[in-house]
Amino acid sequence: MITIFISPMLLNRIDTPTENNWLTELKFDGIRLIMSKHDGLTRLYTRHKTEVTNRFPELCNNDIADGTILDGELIVLNDDGQPDFELVMSRFRSSKTTPLLPVQFVVFDIIKHKHTCTTALPLIQRKEILSKVLRPHPHMTEIKWIEGQADAYFAAVKDRELEGIVIKNPTSTYKINKRSDDWLKVINYQYTQGLITGYRKDEFGLLLESFEGESWGVMEHMELKQRKQFYQIAKMQNVTEGKQFVHLETPLPCRIRYRNLTRKGYLRIPTFVDWLI
Repeated sequence: MITIFISPMLLNRIDTPTENNWLTELKFDGIRLIMSKHDGLTRLYTRHKTEVTNRFPELCNNDIADGTILDGELIVLNDDGQPDFELVMSRFRSSKTTPLLPVQFVVFDIIKHKHTCTTALPLIQRKEILSKVLRPHPHMTEIKWIEGQADAYFAAVKDRELEGIVIKNPTSTYKINKRSDDWLKVINYQYTQGLITGYRKDEFGLLLESFEGESWGVMEHMELKQRKQFYQIAKMQNVTEGKQFVHLETPLPCRIRYRNLTRKGYLRIPTFVDWLI
């Protein structure tokens, strides 16, 4: 039986760069993509095995050898030449047959080469194979990496307001469908202070605003202990009920972690850090 999809290896997260003798890569802000080519046909899958081949036809015209499976990140660059998650999601959801937003598939690993599984090989050897497999292509490129220098790399990422870095053990094998400490991500989180002004009626979600009254969207990430604290405080207040949300009479100040601001001015993936009360 021909294998056309392999569940990708996943990363663990750390707060600050470590392991400066490992390989360091830029963490791209996009969609994880598995490319598989067999019998002359290229198929594309998300990490959850959803086939998306027909959404990105520009990637299907390639000279990659049969029996190859590649792992990488699908991105769209904005006008500043930086990966833009909103743009790649716009392209991902588009039903138009003519591509409006050009994508790039940034390949960082090879899982299978000419029908031979490469997962048991050390990462540094897989990188060497990958460099030989990839040919010049307008929408595909091999990721650039350096040895060590994770601290300096992360500092540069923060200066450019990019998503983060990935640090990888050069001797690591490819662990299918597993999260491993051999691959570590360091996210360039942003922090701010704002107000919780209400909560969603059905599934958990807290309305956020800046101190100036600017809407910041809904925060869905909060530990259970803090959720209980919030509802205890909310029960003591006068509230106003709308169709979807319950609004607090007195907003609650808190500290928030997030990835970046969306085009609408919302916090992307806001996460509760602590109370300011």
